[in-house]
Amino acid sequence: MFHVQLRQFPHNHTRFNLGEEQMRSLAEQWVRGEWLVMGERRWNAYQAKLTVIEGSEIPVQQLSMGRGWRYAQRNGEDVTQRVLGAAGAAQAGGPAAATAPRALAGAAVEPDEAGGASVAVVESLLGGDRDAEALLAAWRGTTSRFPERSPSECLALAEEQLGPATRDDAR
Repeated sequence: MFHVQLRQFPHNHTRFNLGEEQMRSLAEQWVRGEWLVMGERRWNAYQAKLTVIEGSEIPVQQLSMGRGWRYAQRNGEDVTQRVLGAAGAAQAGGPAAATAPRALAGAAVEPDEAGGASVAVVESLLGGDRDAEALLAAWRGTTSRFPERSPSECLALAEEQLGPATRDDAR
């Protein structure tokens, strides 16, 4: 069973006891950048954070009084990256997309030797930036250090890490 939490300050929404097919469908929509309609709100990967917990089915008694998410966290495993990676790989048609940064997952990304997004793709996204390779490496490092942050936040941190010359060149 899968349990999902969507967060976009100040809102959050949880859904419990999803089957594998339901989770796959939700993850594929998320990776494609489509809007999800859940709990009277619309959510997308560019504004909200998705967390996926895999665990046993949660009994209805444990869902009352807002206790369900804490129960899921204590009795399950966070599999967000694995689920989104599999959905990205399914979209791209292979295992290479699973290692691409979240913002590129599901896009037309050509893998490099390491199985991630190629420098050419990043250069095209950045308008032909000559330091795209350094920025890509910094972005990958930032996304691995801060998996809870959005891709755009990680990109901003990577730009800061490389200094003002890279930021000016990228624009």
